[in-house]
Amino acid sequence: MTPASVKPGAAIAIDMEAASFAAIGVIVFATAYAFARRALVSLVYGVAVLAVYALEVASAGGPFVLASPVLGDLGLRFAPGVWPAPWTWITFEFVHASETHVLLNLLGLILISPGFEERIGGVRWAVLFFAGGAFGAVVFLAVHAGASTVLVGASAGILAAFGAYGRLFPRERVTLFLPIPGVPSLPIAQVVLGYLVLEMALSLFGARGIAWEAHVGGIAFGFAAAPAVMRLPTPGRRAARLRPIEGLRDLATTPELQRILEEAERADLPETRDAWIEKFVAGARCPRCGGPLQRRFGGLRSTCGWRRPV
Repeated sequence: MTPASVKPGAAIAIDMEAASFAAIGVIVFATAYAFARRALVSLVYGVAVLAVYALEVASAGGPFVLASPVLGDLGLRFAPGVWPAPWTWITFEFVHASETHVLLNLLGLILISPGFEERIGGVRWAVLFFAGGAFGAVVFLAVHAGASTVLVGASAGILAAFGAYGRLFPRERVTLFLPIPGVPSLPIAQVVLGYLVLEMALSLFGARGIAWEAHVGGIAFGFAAAPAVMRLPTPGRRAARLRPIEGLRDLATTPELQRILEEAERADLPETRDAWIEKFVAGARCPRCGGPLQRRFGGLRSTCGWRRPV
């Protein structure tokens, strides 16, 4: 998320430019497409961010994208005596201030968010993204009360999802959604820290100012709100129950498997427990042949024919 200065007393424009209407159309279409086709919202939004930025560049009328009317119309604008237009609490996350700003947020949207979204569902991910982004903006504006600024960027929303990821799967190692040779999986805490460090480094080497307060607010929101968000019903799915783990105890033959099983037992959300069970099964071995196990149709199986309902 990046703040851009505006003149004090600037009024919100009622008549938006054609490029701004086109950008809103992109956002609406992307959202409708993602939920109608049950596509990953984070990936679709990554494409939408690129499309909106292309409209920013095309409408800027010069080399400086900050001159684009899209940024002024759809960014979250605050100034003394001015309150932002209602739609900008959503649209500001799709508007960006530079190519570096776009690429950095695409890392979070395309490489990391899809894996988390697949576990919790698109509706819950979208709630974290939009509510976390708005909360981050409020935190920034509370710290800079009275400032004249336009907030743009998806960073706070992305970091809200990361904060929830860390809360729900604290020991999870993240594998990038797009396979990159030589890049190992990393604990989610390290990924979030690395994301913040990368933004700081880029800001020191040419990127524009970064709204750190909004980022911290986004992470805090995601971490605090994760359990409540996970209790939101998802379309077409019944409320899940915690899976029993009694049938796994004798398979915990190593300290690592025992630790994973303890984490599964402590999990109070069905999705979290299922994730730990999947991790346990990936590391467990068949008690008959010592081979790997597979989890299918509500039970465990091995190639030697050993089976057990779970």
